[in-house]
Parts: sequence; structure tokens; C-alpha cells
Amino acid sequence: MFIHHVNDIDWLVITAFEELKTLFIEEAGTIPACFSAASELNLIDQAKRKYGYLPPLSGVITDTGMFQSKDNEEGLNPLLACLVEGRGRVFIYHGGFVAFVDDEQTFITRID
Repeated sequence: MFIHHVNDIDWLVITAFEELKTLFIEEAGTIPACFSAASELNLIDQAKRKYGYLPPLSGVITDTGMFQSKDNEEGLNPLLACLVEGRGRVFIYHGGFVAFVDDEQTFITRID
């Protein structure tokens, strides 16, 4: 694991092995620059402002960030994660799946 700093947010890049850093970054895609700790909007609203309509997906996000869905045979572990105090958490998975979690709701979508 290592930290990648974008827009005042520390993104945790989750890797099984140090030599896979580059592979995981490429699989996860570029870290979204639309998220900012300086914004007054929560992370879901920041994403909606950047990407427009975000189609919701059904599923569950565990405490460790694993995305479980009846459409997936096994759970997806996040490749990137961030926590913004007071604004929620973001988990990004292979294939463009993104989960936003705060105290009130969990929102899962796919960003292509």
C-alpha cells in the first residue's frame, strides 16, 4: 500500500505486493481530480457535478471496503480508497465501480 496525494486528499493505493504498484494504478485508472477536501460538497455531490447523472447499483460495502453484489460471484476489493473528514469515503474498484460511503448513505455506481 502507498499514498498518492491529489487535491489535498490522500488516496490509499491498495496493492498486495510492492512491485504491483504500477499495475494497480493502471487498473484503477487515474485518480479522480474532481474530488477535493476544500470543496463544501460531499464526495457524492462532487462526483455528480463532475460526471453528471450517476446510475446507482445495488450492493453492499463492508467495513473493509469490499463490494458485494448478487451480480458478482465474489466480492471486489478496492484498488484505491480515500477518507475525507466530514465528507465520506470513496472506494474505487477494477472495472470502473465506485462506492461512496458516509454516515447516512452508501452510493455505488460505475464511472466509465
